[in-house]
Amino acid sequence: MNRDVARRIIALVATERKNSPNGLTRQDFITTIAYKRKLMDPDMIEKFIQESIKESLLIEKEMKIFPNFSTSGIIVPLDFQINPDQLFAENTDKPIVDRMLDAISASGKMTKKEAISRSREIMEYMKLINFEVALMAVMSEEGIDIRNFLKEYTVQYNKE
Repeated sequence: MNRDVARRIIALVATERKNSPNGLTRQDFITTIAYKRKLMDPDMIEKFIQESIKESLLIEKEMKIFPNFSTSGIIVPLDFQINPDQLFAENTDKPIVDRMLDAISASGKMTKKEAISRSREIMEYMKLINFEVALMAVMSEEGIDIRNFLKEYTVQYNKE
């Protein structure tokens, strides 16, 4: 799943529902995404919710759904459109560094430029690590999940 697009969709629903402290319902997603914004068919929304829960973007508690990130920092363009094929496609065709930077910016905790500069600061003090490891350190410090990137990096590193 394209996490950046998914975060934007979740931010749309949360903003539309005024960040309800009682959480969101599945009907809130259907109403906002399918009928008000006409971004996706109602049939696809259940799949989107399930994939988002699996990706830890959403949390479900007592029939209510909560975003697992701050939606206030997410900027959604007015002409935002969704391609379901791209939304549910795996993002493995991009290099690992690009996908890590996308994950950082999608989290809303920092921009790509801030992440790059912090990674370079780490590399100045630790001469033996490369940029990918420094970037994962920044992600870990910010509380961004690095498990998938770490697995992929270790597989890639062991091949070399």
